[in-house]
Amino acid sequence: MAFGLLGAGASFRPGTRSACERGRVGDFESFQRRAVALDGATGPIALASALANLRALEAEASTAGMTADERWSLTFTLSSVMINLASDAGSVGDLRSGVEWATRLLDDDETPGPLVPQAAYNRATGLTEIFAAEEACSREPGAPDSASPAYRLEHIDGLREPRMLYRRVGSDLLAPPEARGRALCNLGNILDDSGRWVEAYAAYADALQADPTNGNAAGNIAELLRRRLGRRVDQRGHLAAVYDKYAAMAQSLRERTVEVAGASAADRWDALELTGSRGHLEHVGDHLDPYQAWIVRHRLALVASVEGLGSDSPQWDTASVSGIVISAGEQVPDVFGALNVLKAEFLVARRLAFQGQRMHADAPGRQHPGDPGLYTDTLDGALYGEPPALLLLAQRSALDVLDKIAVTANEHFSTGLSPSRVEYSRYWRDPQTGQPRPQLGPGDQGLRCLLALAELAGDLTGDSMYPSARLLRNAGTHRLVHATTSEPTGPTQDTFSTVNMPELQSATIEALQVARAAYLYFVDLIDSQLSPPEGSADTFQLPNQR
Repeated sequence: MAFGLLGAGASFRPGTRSACERGRVGDFESFQRRAVALDGATGPIALASALANLRALEAEASTAGMTADERWSLTFTLSSVMINLASDAGSVGDLRSGVEWATRLLDDDETPGPLVPQAAYNRATGLTEIFAAEEACSREPGAPDSASPAYRLEHIDGLREPRMLYRRVGSDLLAPPEARGRALCNLGNILDDSGRWVEAYAAYADALQADPTNGNAAGNIAELLRRRLGRRVDQRGHLAAVYDKYAAMAQSLRERTVEVAGASAADRWDALELTGSRGHLEHVGDHLDPYQAWIVRHRLALVASVEGLGSDSPQWDTASVSGIVISAGEQVPDVFGALNVLKAEFLVARRLAFQGQRMHADAPGRQHPGDPGLYTDTLDGALYGEPPALLLLAQRSALDVLDKIAVTANEHFSTGLSPSRVEYSRYWRDPQTGQPRPQLGPGDQGLRCLLALAELAGDLTGDSMYPSARLLRNAGTHRLVHATTSEPTGPTQDTFSTVNMPELQSATIEALQVARAAYLYFVDLIDSQLSPPEGSADTFQLPNQR
């Protein structure tokens, strides 16, 4: 999947020089033209020469007389061109130089605001390309030229920072729409390569919302769905219809795709064949039901569809395993009951979140008239009552589902840990051996599902894609958190923490989306193990509860 860099020098113009500064040796415009002229070199010899010239140019520019604005802009251009060239050349050393130059801008508190997301984008792309180059070097001769789930599990944190940076740029409403679209498309690429199709689809869709001309994002959605359709999955008619929509969109945006990702990517999307599916693009449910509309808007239906509710049935949350491999005569496996519990608890968390948001919307910034509580005014802008409490409970309940997914995996795959010691964030790899757990049968498909779950766990910790989810959950569980209309503290280690309502609502939706993704990845993991040796076991299925 193609990664694109912002054009050198995009979206930032240095300030005008004073009369005494014009004519200095090492004129900014000259350096800028020379750097841009090196971009686009092709072939080993030309690339090697361009990289050497760019390194020399950077050394020359480091001692030249320029204004601060000019130096920031040139540093960004040099970073962009270096990462472009080094990626084409497969030069890890030069990629590291491009990343270092981008990092200078991020570490400088005086860097102009418009350049910060673009420098973050460059750092993310450079780090991603370094990881890809090192992964390629690890392959055995003749091995497929594709992402290896085994390698990524072994280097589980290798792409955590790029994912975080791409998401940060994509969420920055002050960044140029083109930059946001490219960042989100690249985020989708590295998520999809790790089997995280739920989050990848959302990233690609958000990329198109930021930049509707990004044909590469449309093509990547189509490719994601094409591969889903090649597996034993539910919602095939729906997935095929959405695939057709985005394949056609990508083909209609060929010119823009060439600009963003190159002719080879555009050719790839042009080769996609439409299925002619008559399936629904989305089941929107009852238009007059605000709860259903809210679920559709936030993609929170617990079903393997990518849009909508998945069906027009009143029981639309249908995600479940295709079956379980058991030995002859075995009783109903416990995992069926466990998945029912997980589903029910997710649905309760989802409904709590909707109720909290609905009550807040009805009475923003004040106590809801239906809330019977009489609360003391603490004269500090605090907002007490049922709406923020409902959102906090929903957020914590959604993240509790994650730990219970790990407990279910521990039981189903007979890992052997005490349930009281199992946490989602620490379960998927043995901390002593570094080996993935549970141990799976042969083949990459199960490993890819396991990788999706393990990577997601890493993105809930520290400075990562979902920084507020786990912190707010811990603060809300062990300390006292309430909403405020004043300046919030955010999640802290103190007894009391405050959050504003927009932040709380966003964290709650994020937690629900993460829990939904993890549930679907876990279902995929179980389904990936449905190929028993002939005659040794059966695939067990159950009717639905009535």
